[in-house]
Amino acid sequence: MPGRELTIKKYNLDLYVPFETDGPFEMPVIKKTLHIPKELIGFNEAISSKNYQSGIHMFIDDYQFERIWNTPERYVNILKQYDCVLTPDFSLYMDMPRAMKVWNIYRSRLIGQYLQNLGICVIPTVSWAERETYTFCFDGIEPGGVVAISTIGCIKDEFARSIWKDGVDYMIDKLKPTAILIYGQSIEHDFNGTKVIYYKNKVIERARKHGRQRSEQWCQ
Repeated sequence: MPGRELTIKKYNLDLYVPFETDGPFEMPVIKKTLHIPKELIGFNEAISSKNYQSGIHMFIDDYQFERIWNTPERYVNILKQYDCVLTPDFSLYMDMPRAMKVWNIYRSRLIGQYLQNLGICVIPTVSWAERETYTFCFDGIEPGGVVAISTIGCIKDEFARSIWKDGVDYMIDKLKPTAILIYGQSIEHDFNGTKVIYYKNKVIERARKHGRQRSEQWCQ
């Protein structure tokens, strides 16, 4: 049945393992790792970069990594060259219907589990929105390992910072991570003794550097 085959491929149903799931929404489980990468580069650089000692993050616009959902098999050999891979950070907007939020968490877990089952070191990216998302957004992550989060979009907005801090507290209590990798600028917070490692947002760093260079050229 060609129609069914296309449906299976479109939704990556061939990657889904029913007995390796967690929670009421059957989130694919990502097994814990204690690995901490020395640096991170974006998925959009993975094909062109030779910086293989880096981990790959997806704290970039969704359209830049949607392709790993559409054709995950195309990127396995590319990603295997790198130190580790952080799972896709599919967006969770407050005004999204709940079904879309569940779907995006599911997609992130499924890709992570798929890569992990193929021998790639995978670190789960954790994201959340309002408190209602706590009923599913932490499912599918084995407690006691390293997790990754981002502060992008939280620095200048007080409400966003409060959502971020509340989610961090809940995540620490539920997942009990050995370390939290944070991509972006630091936010002052009590992490309850959990080890925290910050990674600079290189897109912003490059923009700032370029801005300084242009300013210096103008002053000359």
